[in-house]
Amino acid sequence: MTRLWWIIASVVALLLVGGSLLVWENKHSSSSDDNQVKTEKVSQNPAKNNPYANQYSRGKCQGSGPVEFTHSPMKLEDIATVQPYGIMVGAHVIPTDHGYFAPKIFNSPRDAYPVYAIADGYIVNASHRSQSVGDGPIKAHDEYQLQVEYTCTFYSYYDLLTSLVGDVAEKIGKIEGFNSKQVRIPIKAGQEIGRIGGQTVDFGVWNFELEPAHVANPASYKDHIDRLYLDDMYKYFAEPVKSQLLALSARVVEPKSGTIHYDIDGKLIGNWFREGSNGFSGLAEKQAEAGNRYWDGHLTVAYDYVDPSTIKFSIGNYEGEATQFAVKGNAPDPKDIGVETGLIKYELVQAGYINGDTGQPWMLAPPIANPKLKANNQVRGTVLIQMTEAKKLKLELFPGKTTSQVIGFTDKAQIYSR
Repeated sequence: MTRLWWIIASVVALLLVGGSLLVWENKHSSSSDDNQVKTEKVSQNPAKNNPYANQYSRGKCQGSGPVEFTHSPMKLEDIATVQPYGIMVGAHVIPTDHGYFAPKIFNSPRDAYPVYAIADGYIVNASHRSQSVGDGPIKAHDEYQLQVEYTCTFYSYYDLLTSLVGDVAEKIGKIEGFNSKQVRIPIKAGQEIGRIGGQTVDFGVWNFELEPAHVANPASYKDHIDRLYLDDMYKYFAEPVKSQLLALSARVVEPKSGTIHYDIDGKLIGNWFREGSNGFSGLAEKQAEAGNRYWDGHLTVAYDYVDPSTIKFSIGNYEGEATQFAVKGNAPDPKDIGVETGLIKYELVQAGYINGDTGQPWMLAPPIANPKLKANNQVRGTVLIQMTEAKKLKLELFPGKTTSQVIGFTDKAQIYSR
């Protein structure tokens, strides 16, 4: 396989997750009064003590628990592939809390494909993005994210809509810049709510009745706690829609919806944050930089979202940019690395997706039976890692060097913690 294929595969992986790399991460902008329960029915909700269950509803929600999704977010004939939660790509250093519905013609014009409500509910928040967010060239954008309430504890969201339509567009009105608007707009299952074109629809499901997923230090996610309540994106679709969407899944191993939570206490695997970088939210001065580089201090050592047999090393600042690599030799496994392991060296390499049955390059669509992420042999750099405590590690990057050229840490080593 030529080096060109690795470049193409990497570019396609970036493109297939949407024209802008990030969803809005400030999903928790509601006022302190928003979580107050205001009706008798809601006050009897079994999740009433969950401080996140009502943050979007502002006391107006009804009932609790999940509902059935009767419609696909896109026409089935318009979907090339459904990609799972948990990609690490570009500025998505930490596994994403959303999946992707990729259209058949990816490089289509804007507004080429209709997007639909999956069930009866209420749009409770609409956000707008006016430019791209990431380490690449900053480009003007006009994109929308919608958060939809079904009950007091069950929500979904759509992102990267290139336009809103009909009653939804009229009631939301004009939003500019990086602003959001609290609304309460009823929608019906199967109703067209927007359009996309030239990128994916980002999609996620939150279930606030779940036990929160384990992370080694919840305080690092204090403004992003809904990540801990992410639920299976396929689970609540009615048949035959559920089976039809599963047949389009890019991931063939369970859970097909993917996963984003890898932390094991006392082990390397999972998410880390450079000391002093303010956890997931990042520093205010980084958020003010071009591209909104809140991810500068992020680090994840985990597995690929489509082929979880492959170790991925994902860091927010590799020579100034967020970057992801595979690990040459695919070892040692981060779930086995602890304080007792001592110093480890990973050689960092590029990788591209292939059809595991044919060895041919695969561009994430259409779905295949045996998707694999294959690493090449060209070492791009070496990283030294040593866990010094159960929730702390020392790390140093050596771009352009192999392990044989690296002896040990220098005074440029950095400390990461949970």
